[in-house]
Amino acid sequence: MYSARRFLCQSGGVRLAPQARSERHLNGREREEISRGIAAGESARQLAKRLGRSPSTVSREIARNGGRDRYRAATADAAAYGRGGRPKLPGVCRCRRSTASFSDRVWHGQPGSSRRIHRRRAPW
Repeated sequence: MYSARRFLCQSGGVRLAPQARSERHLNGREREEISRGIAAGESARQLAKRLGRSPSTVSREIARNGGRDRYRAATADAAAYGRGGRPKLPGVCRCRRSTASFSDRVWHGQPGSSRRIHRRRAPW
């Protein structure tokens, strides 16, 4: 008989809901405006005023995505979407290899293992 934890680890975990974008973050249209403004030679302050955003937001967006010479709206949007997720695997089993080796070594078939679970910190 498999435990629920082992089943979830072997199947890849629980599916997460699709990532939703917040209103606070720049969207694709605003990134296109930044790209056009850079091509036209506008400053970050001018772009920010036109977009209704803080100058530091626009400046950080440009710096984060290659600077004024290499900024592209599509790649910046894809990179922002990728950075938006948490750096964890979905579900219970975030660290498959270390979880499996740790659980085989400490938790299974040892007397008093339930007490050890609460005293020891898990490696994740």
